[in-house]
Amino acid sequence: MKLLLLGGAGTMAGFALEKMLADGFFDEIIVADYNEAAAKEVVAKSKSDKLTARAADVHNKELLIDLMNQVDVVANCTGPYYLLLKPVMDAFFESNCKNYVDFCDDFEAIEALMTDENQELAKRQGQTLIIGLGGSPGLIPVEIMYGASLLDKTDTVQLSMLMDEKEEGGPAVWDHMFENFYGELNTFENGELVTVQGLSEVIEFPFPEEVFGDIGTVKLYDLGHPEVFTIPKAIPEVQNVKIKCAFYPRESMEYVINMAEQGFLDTEKVNVDGVEVSPRGVFLKMLEGTLMNPDYPGGFQPYARDPEDRGTGTVIDIIGEKDGKKAHFVSAFTADMGTLTGYPLALGAVLLSKGEIPEKGILIPEDAIVKRKEFVDEVFNSIKELGHPVKKIARVTYDL
Repeated sequence: MKLLLLGGAGTMAGFALEKMLADGFFDEIIVADYNEAAAKEVVAKSKSDKLTARAADVHNKELLIDLMNQVDVVANCTGPYYLLLKPVMDAFFESNCKNYVDFCDDFEAIEALMTDENQELAKRQGQTLIIGLGGSPGLIPVEIMYGASLLDKTDTVQLSMLMDEKEEGGPAVWDHMFENFYGELNTFENGELVTVQGLSEVIEFPFPEEVFGDIGTVKLYDLGHPEVFTIPKAIPEVQNVKIKCAFYPRESMEYVINMAEQGFLDTEKVNVDGVEVSPRGVFLKMLEGTLMNPDYPGGFQPYARDPEDRGTGTVIDIIGEKDGKKAHFVSAFTADMGTLTGYPLALGAVLLSKGEIPEKGILIPEDAIVKRKEFVDEVFNSIKELGHPVKKIARVTYDL
């Protein structure tokens, strides 16, 4: 089996590649990236004869189709998806490749892709596409579906999330996070979509000590993410889907809020001495010397912390009924964002290649992954087996 890893020199792609090489399923992996030198460096560092490096600009449709025609599955790790998903999809639909997976978490890009016309085209051509198989969306909605299956009825789903400022990532990652905190966002309340202003509504959430240590209670804000659209489609009776998030440590979130109040998360260009610049673009450029600099000891705040003192993780709370009585499923975990993002994509690529996702068309993870507990367990077991930090609990309480 042969795989094309687009954006293969990126940080998140590196974690996906780690899992793919550990599994040993693919005979050949083409590491394709706009930065050919970086792709060659990835191949050299891997010391694996299964990898080859190729230069690939996703806007070069002819080249992209040629690469896709050589493989059994395309794993797309390019970003930001709101800019780069469409050219990749245009090429894929014209290719002979039958399988595709990504970890797209830009809802507007997903919505633009999942038209009736594209669904019919994919099915007619015998293609299967899994959109958004990362951490969130991806792994988390899959576990939500598993938790909901333990109840007779699901009323409320809440995700309470932390992202440590020291997580690995580049401008595309932080651009995406700022986009999901800023401006008008959607949440799902009382059975319908509601628009809220980003960073305007705050809750105080107590993170469980058995997983998150002494992090304690943290102020969380609305995060614009696809689950508010996809979960109600997958669980029609659900009335509330809330996604709350904050950067960690607390000073980091306060810093981002202050920058937002000064307009630095805005993308509308302003004129500065005759030059049109994006405030967010300036902010991201400034962060290259701090947050994105591997030699800088801290993140937004200039002090160092040991890995065990970092906080990236999620608490999934599902409230519903079982046998007519209130029930509660909770899952809580901490792990590196890279493993939570890359490992599900790698596992999805294997399932596609094995033919274990037989349905054709454009699928979201909630529908694509049917062996949900097995999928979740495989991801978290792999994180531990490959030497990354991870803590996890999951339990359901009935007859509350």
